Amino acid sequence: MTSLIEIPGQTHAQRLLHLLKPLAMASRNARGPGLHSHASQLFSYCCVERERLASVVSETSRIGIVLSGEKEFWLGDAGQRFVAGDVFVLPKGQAFDAVNIPSEANGLYESLLVDVTEVPRWVMEMRGARAPSGFDLRVPLGGELVDALGHAAISLSASDHADALAGHRLAEVLMLLRKVPAAACLFEQSLAERAAWLVAAAPSKRWTAAGIGRELGLGASTLRRKLGEEGTSLRQVLAAARMRLAHDILVRGEGNISDAAGIAGYASRSHFARRFASVYGTTPAAVRLGQRA
Repeated sequence: MTSLIEIPGQTHAQRLLHLLKPLAMASRNARGPGLHSHASQLFSYCCVERERLASVVSETSRIGIVLSGEKEFWLGDAGQRFVAGDVFVLPKGQAFDAVNIPSEANGLYESLLVDVTEVPRWVMEMRGARAPSGFDLRVPLGGELVDALGHAAISLSASDHADALAGHRLAEVLMLLRKVPAAACLFEQSLAERAAWLVAAAPSKRWTAAGIGRELGLGASTLRRKLGEEGTSLRQVLAAARMRLAHDILVRGEGNISDAAGIAGYASRSHFARRFASVYGTTPAAVRLGQRA
């Protein structure tokens, strides 16, 4: 079994790659390019040439780890790039464009994929992190998560079914990810949250009920009805998602108040400021000033 002893000077990403090296080597020695199953919930993917994949849809929620090369995900105009040692999450049913880029060192793009088919009730009942305000699939690594991922992958690969130990190890990973905003998509999400995620990925797009419904596999009237059953409306979802983006822009110091107002859909700075204060209890100027202090 791979040792989980930490080597001095290793980054979390390097340590994770070290732990998963036996799985990567087994895949390279026994299999060619493509998607390959190691166990019921553990897969690897490999390619030897740069490839672009349009509208890739995961049938289950997944945790992915880049083992070699680089990977890009795109949702509209928003994109993220991942390199070896990075961890990402994929929500069930959401279409992305993907680019796989083999490493110059070994000529391979490789990733390890863990299917999340069931989340234990006790994990679901934990307080979760707020979903990210923009397009974000990246999971930040810490020592505990590296250990948990290493244990889970090793346990899953040791059997062709998710036995009790493997299930326990994966539950440990999910417990840690419950606190990570980018991993919110692994857990149950309301229709309003899914719609807000789409809006956040392309805030400048003129979203309509038909457009959002098409992305989520629903008709416009069905979308409106289901949002109503959740106690909200499309208008409220759009306004809340854009206001949250405006707040985050100011918090990160990435734009001025006019930029934030535009993202939120307000032509008037004064109207934006009043609405912002009613939501966050402070003014846009105070938030931006706090980042410049």
